[in-house]
This record gives sequence, structure tokens and C-alpha cells, in this order.
Amino acid sequence: MKLLYKSILFIALTLILAACGGDEKTSGKNEGNNNQNNQQNGENEVGDEETYDLGGRTIEINFHADMTPQEGTETGDLAYARWKEVEEKYNVTIEFTEIPYDEKIDHLTTTVLAGEPFADLVRMDPTQAASLAQEELILPLDDVINISQSKMSEPAKESGRVNPDGKVYMMDTLRSFSSGGGMFYNKTMFENAGLEDPNELIRKGEWTWEAMLDAAKALTNGDQYGMSADPNMLAEYLILSNGARILDTNTGEIVLDDPHTMEALEFMADAYNVHNVIKPNDRSSNWEDPPVFFNEGLVGMTLGETWESSEERQDAPFEWGYIYFPLGPNATEYNALKTSGGGYVIPAGVEAPEIVYQIWEDLQIWDHERDSHISTFEDIFPNQESVDIATQMLDNVTESKWKLYNLDDAFYETFGAISDGEETPAQAAAKVKPEAQARVDEFLGE
Repeated sequence: MKLLYKSILFIALTLILAACGGDEKTSGKNEGNNNQNNQQNGENEVGDEETYDLGGRTIEINFHADMTPQEGTETGDLAYARWKEVEEKYNVTIEFTEIPYDEKIDHLTTTVLAGEPFADLVRMDPTQAASLAQEELILPLDDVINISQSKMSEPAKESGRVNPDGKVYMMDTLRSFSSGGGMFYNKTMFENAGLEDPNELIRKGEWTWEAMLDAAKALTNGDQYGMSADPNMLAEYLILSNGARILDTNTGEIVLDDPHTMEALEFMADAYNVHNVIKPNDRSSNWEDPPVFFNEGLVGMTLGETWESSEERQDAPFEWGYIYFPLGPNATEYNALKTSGGGYVIPAGVEAPEIVYQIWEDLQIWDHERDSHISTFEDIFPNQESVDIATQMLDNVTESKWKLYNLDDAFYETFGAISDGEETPAQAAAKVKPEAQARVDEFLGE
């Protein structure tokens, strides 16, 4: 089947190139090399690149929300103009379509197996992309393009490696890292308690787990708590911020009982059950309660991503800021903690996938992207310190990939049992390890 697919693809490409052969090219070989150098320096003019004629083909880009470029802002105007330029360059119609998040996997699988992929590009989260890559339902970009020539950053390429084969399957821009992965803190509450601002501690390299715990203890009284958190998210952040891991991706072995991982889980257990500095999620759910508690001024700190600077938070009657999650004893550098994300994939069977990739790349506003994210940070954060931290996070990321190995929901009960005091970290780890290992073995086909 793979041989047949490659043969069909070769014939399709031959026909496309033949159709393009008579088209006037906008630049010669030397000019093309100069243009590539200019693009690497931040310039990206579609008009200076080679043109194609795809005969009015429709290129469908699918997401679970409307991603059609909208005019009216500087970034929107640029994206809209680029959209139209790319359509003209390739003689295509680019459509931005929607499908519910929980229907993507089934719909892509069904249509690919039928030989008619429902879209040319589909945005997936890493766990979705990982399962599709294992089933060979999406294409590795390494087999489609010269990956070293891609304009994606090295961190973005690394984030797109969602399969043990080490190839890049997801494509994305700085968007992958704009959500950060740190903490919100109540500046007013810190000041009233006479605590040093965490930003100052970060500058001195002293914003650590112990500093966070000391602050949480000082802020906890009968009316308020030091922190709010989803125990699942807190466990992941603590593990990542300690340079630890749950899975050895080189060997496929669950290492939940690694000393540095256990150190993180023991810290969490004590925060909940010994020091009692984390407010119980007793209103709605582990996911929904923590940010609401912070917005209401009931806690001094909460975990979160940049997008959680909601309208309610921006209107809060106190000063607040955004900072790195603190360093564990085994870590030396502050980083955004990335436990999820996403990117576009190309379904297997898409016609001329190398041109589809190039269309995606040409649609990006590479030379304005960073400024666009910084502008967003300036809109959603109340002070320059928070903007600076969020901007730094674009380049400083620690990423977890253990969820990709069929482990997305494997530890919810484990982390919940630890936070509730039902099991010690050692007991919880020993209990879940066999099941987690079986999941990984199944994913790897062992």
C-alpha cells in the first residue's frame, strides 16, 4: 500500500509540475537563494517566491473554531492580505473550516481510510497527533519536505516530534509557546503580608519551591489560602520544574518512582495535607475552581497559562502579576512549563503534501509574529513585569511528552489520591505503575 501511495503521489506531482512548467517564475536561482537568506533574517515577501498554478484547487484548513483571518487590526489586516496573496500565488481557494474537537480523530480516520481526507491541514493536540502518527494516518514532514529548510523554529520542530520515530508531524509557529505555563500571584496580598515580590526573587534566582511554600504559609489564614490548584496540573508542574519525568522516552519505561519525581509528589502531598495551604476545590471541579478562587481574591497564587488572564481577572479589585513557576531542588533555569499544545498535521493521502506545507508556511506572518504576541501580552497583563516574563517564556520552555504515549489520563486518580491524602506518593506510584506501563507497551506495539 505504501508503494502504491508513493507511485500515485509521484504521478500527481509530475502532472502538477508539468502544469506549472509554463508559468513565469518571479525569481531566478540566484535571486531565490538571496530571498531565502532574506527570509531567515525575518523578511517574508510572498511576491518574491516561485509561483504555482494548482488550477483553482480548494485547500481546506480545519480547526475546532473559526480561524478565518479578520480585518480590523494590524495583525488581522496582515493575515487577511497574506491569505489573498497566497491564494493568488498558488491559484487556490483557501477555506477555513470547523469541526468539533471530539469528532476530529474519528472523522480524520474514517476519511483517510476511505482515501478522501476531509481537509488538507487539521489542527490537533499532541496526544491526538501521536495516536494518528502511530496508525500512519498523518504524514511525517521529514518525508514531505527538507525539514532543515522549514521556517519553524527548532523548539517548534521538537514540539512536533510526537512519535518515537523522531520525525516532525505537527507544524506550528510561536503560537505553540505563547500560552506560557507559570503562575498568577496577588501582588496586593503579598504586599499586605510584607512578603518580597516573587519578581525580585526571580531576578536573584531565589524563587524556589521553598520560597513559594513560605509565601503560601504566610498567606494562609481563616479567610484565605496561599494557593489554588488542580492537583493534576500541580503534579505535572512540580515534576517538570524539578527536571524530573514520568516516562523515559528512550526506553519506554515508566519512571514515576524516580527520586526527583517522588520529590515533586512528596512536596505536593505535604502542601495539601501537612501545611494545608491549597484551597480545596469544593464548588465545581478541579479545573474550574482554582482560577475563580484567584479572581475572587481568596488565594494568593494559582497555576495558569497566559490566556487565563480573563476579563474577570483583568477587572479584579487588586493588583496581580504573572511569573515563572518556581524552581525545584534539581532545576537551575526558569522555564515555561508546557504540558499541552497543538499544531497542524497533514493527513495521509492529501494531494501534493509538500505544496500544502508550503502554503501553510506562506500563510504565516513570520516577521510580525513575535510583536503580535507581545502586543497581546500588553493587552492582557496589568504591568510590564508580567509582559516581560510572558515574552521570555516564548523562548524558554520545558516540555512534557509523556502524555503522548497513551498516558493522557493515566494518572488523574493517582494525583487525586495523593492530594486527598488517601495514598502516599510511594503507594500511589506503586499502584499505578503496572497499568501505566501496559499503556505504553500497547502504544509502542510491544
